[in-house]
Amino acid sequence: MQVSVPAAKREGGLPYKWIVAGVVIFGIFMSILDGTIVNIAVPRLETAFGSDLNSVQWVLTAYTLAQGVATPLTAFLADRIGTKRLYILALAGFTLGSVLCGISWSLPMLILFRIMQGVAGAFLSPLAITLLYREFPPQERGTVMGALGIPILLGPALGPTIGGYIVTYMDWRLIFYINLPIGILGVLLAFFFLHEGEIVPDKKFDIPGFLCSSIGLALLLYGLSDASTDGWTSPIVMGSLIVGIVLLIAFVAVELRLSRRNGQPLLDLAVFADRSFSTSSVASILVTFALYGGLFLIPIYLQNLRGLSAYQAGLVLLPQALASMAAVLIGGRLVDRIGVRAVVIPGLIILAIAMWLYTSLNTSIPIGDFQWLLILRSFGIGLCMQPLSVSALANIQPRRLSQASSVSTTLRFVGSSLAVAILATLVQSQNKVHYAHLAEQVTPTSSFGHMVMMIQAGLMGKGASAMAAYAYALKTIGGLLQRQSYMLAIQDAFRVSLFLAIVAIIATLFVTGSKKNAVVVDEASMTAEERAEAEKAREEASMAL
Repeated sequence: MQVSVPAAKREGGLPYKWIVAGVVIFGIFMSILDGTIVNIAVPRLETAFGSDLNSVQWVLTAYTLAQGVATPLTAFLADRIGTKRLYILALAGFTLGSVLCGISWSLPMLILFRIMQGVAGAFLSPLAITLLYREFPPQERGTVMGALGIPILLGPALGPTIGGYIVTYMDWRLIFYINLPIGILGVLLAFFFLHEGEIVPDKKFDIPGFLCSSIGLALLLYGLSDASTDGWTSPIVMGSLIVGIVLLIAFVAVELRLSRRNGQPLLDLAVFADRSFSTSSVASILVTFALYGGLFLIPIYLQNLRGLSAYQAGLVLLPQALASMAAVLIGGRLVDRIGVRAVVIPGLIILAIAMWLYTSLNTSIPIGDFQWLLILRSFGIGLCMQPLSVSALANIQPRRLSQASSVSTTLRFVGSSLAVAILATLVQSQNKVHYAHLAEQVTPTSSFGHMVMMIQAGLMGKGASAMAAYAYALKTIGGLLQRQSYMLAIQDAFRVSLFLAIVAIIATLFVTGSKKNAVVVDEASMTAEERAEAEKAREEASMAL
C-alpha cells in the first residue's frame, strides 16, 4: 500500500502542495477549454461533412453523455489503480482522443472519438479536486479552489474567442490538434512531480450500480439534449427521461443498500447526509444553470440577432474572462477569511442583478454596454462557483473525498445539460408564441401595417408589380417580427435564470457559513491518525511559508 507524501514537502524550493495545484490546473484547463471551443465550430463541421445540424449536434451531445456516464467510475478507479496513475491515463487518453478527432475522416468517426475524449476527460475534474484536498489543509482550500476556478471559468470565456478565430481563419482540425502539445506537457508534469496516493487493490466493482447509473445517466442526458430539437413531448425524449429517472432511482436504492451493509458502492450517496454538501450542491447546480444557460444564449444573441461572426462574438465575450479570473481569486481568498455565505450571497446578488438587466436586453444596446453586463454576470458567478465547492467538501472525511468530488462533478454535468436543454426548448417554444402574438398586431392601422404599405409603395415606384411588392413587404416585416420574437424569447429565458439565482440565494442561507466551524467539523470527522497527519502537515506548511 502506498501512502501520499506529506503536503508541505518541498521540491525545488516550492512546497509540494503548490506543485500539485499547478499540475492539475494546467491539465483541467485543457479539457474545459476543449469542451467550449468545439461549440463555435458546429456550422463549420456541417459544411466539412455535408451534414445537417441535428447530426452534427452529436459531436457535442456524445461528449456530454460520455462524461456523465464515466464520472461515477472515478472513485473506484482511483482507489484501485491510484489517483496519480488514473490522472495520467485520463490526460493521455484525452490527448489521444483529441488527435483522433483531428484526423477524423467522417462524422460518425468524429462522434466516436469525441466519446473517447469525454470518457477520459470525465475523470480530470474530480481527480483534480481530490489531489488538491489531499494536500491542502481545510483553512487553505478556499484559496486553492479559487485558483482552480480560473480554468473552470476562463475555459468557457476563452473558448469562443480561440475557436472562433481558428474556424474563421484556419482549419477546423486545429481545434483538436492544439491539445496535443498541451496534453504531452501535462502528462510529463504529472509523471515527474505528482506522488501516488493510497491504493486499495481489493476494491470491488459495483456492477449493478454501474449499469443503473451509466444507462440511467445516458438516457437522462440524451433526453435532455434531444429535447431542444425534438421537443419535450417527443416519444423518444419522454421515454428516455422516464426510463432514465427510473434507473437512477434504482441506482440510489442499490447504493444506499450497499452503504447500510458496509459494502463498496460505486458512489457513496451517504455524502448527502452532510447538510453542507447537500445545500451547497443545490446552490451550485443553480449557479451552473446560470453559467451554462448564458454560454448557450449569449452567442445566439450576438450571432443571430446582432449579426456578428464567430470570431467577432468571441472578442465581445473576452472581457468577461478577466472578470471571472478576478472574482475567483478574490472569492477564494475571502472564503478562507470570512466564510462561504459572506462571499457567495453577495455574488448571487450581483448575478441576480445582472440577470434582471438581461431580461430587458434588446438588439440596439451598444456592444460596449453589453460587455459591462457580461462582466457583471461573470464576476457574480466567479464569486459563487468555487466557494460553493469548498463548502460542499468542507466536512467530508479525507478518505471519502474522491467519492464526494465524483458526486459533485456528476451533478455539474447533469446540471449543465439540463440548463441547455431547458433553455433551448424554452426559447424555441416562446419564439413561436411571441411571433404569433406579434403577427396578430399587424393590421392596416398599426405601425407594422403602415410599414408594409410604405415598402410596397416604394417598390412599386421602382417598377415592381403590386403583388410582388406586397409579397416582399410582408417577407420583410416577417423577418423583423421574427427577430423581435426571438429577442423576447431570450428575455424569457433570462427570467428563468433570474428566478433560479434568487432560489440559489435562499439555498445558500442553509450552507455552512463559518470557515472556522467548517474546519472544526472536518477535523472532528477524521480518525486520530488522520488528525495527527493533518496537524503535522499544517505545522510543516507554516514552517515552509
